[in-house]
Amino acid sequence: MTPHRHWVRNYSPLRILIRLADNSIVYSSGVGTVVFNPVMMDGKPLQPVESTRVLHVPSLQNNLLSCLYLARHKHIIIHIDSEQMDFSLNGKSLFCAPIRSDNCAVLSGFSKPLSESANWVASLLLTPSLWHCRCCHHNLADIAKMQKDTLGTGMTFAPSHKPDIVCKPCLVGKMHSNPFPTSPSCSTKPLKLVHSDLHGPLPVATRDGYHYWITFLDDATSYRAAMCLK
Repeated sequence: MTPHRHWVRNYSPLRILIRLADNSIVYSSGVGTVVFNPVMMDGKPLQPVESTRVLHVPSLQNNLLSCLYLARHKHIIIHIDSEQMDFSLNGKSLFCAPIRSDNCAVLSGFSKPLSESANWVASLLLTPSLWHCRCCHHNLADIAKMQKDTLGTGMTFAPSHKPDIVCKPCLVGKMHSNPFPTSPSCSTKPLKLVHSDLHGPLPVATRDGYHYWITFLDDATSYRAAMCLK
């Protein structure tokens, strides 16, 4: 099972119930095949491995591989020692998974995203204002120079179209806020005082289903941390 849709080839919609180890319930969105590229083992390159019937489960935080399923249905031999797990078939090594200090094993290798993909096509006029937004709200003079000097492939402007000189995101981004009052005291020990703020909800969920994010700031060390929340 994987939360990464861009890994799954030959994708077909499939919704089934899955009960995780913590007894929580999640649902799959589809099924397909995933090509895994293992790293070299004992100085020898290994062939890519294609896994079939891989479930796409957007709610998962990590990829999950069933060793019992591989052993029972795919006849893969799994050897486990104190350092790593080795997977082989008919005497040929397929891939390995080093065992971490938290007693979890992670496959050594990577999965390439699909080279072919379907993308949205916009029917908007290619105006300077549109290129201004596409280029992270860069100034219009440089946008015109980029088009004039052909610094971007396919960068064309609609004929006889004047740019909109008012950009609301630019105006909002350059506004100044009132200063926060200075704190009369400062913590001297890490984690004695931690400032936190919860942001959201986002109008549209992220690809992994997050609607909020939370920030933490240690008063003594100014160490910052942030994490996403669903």
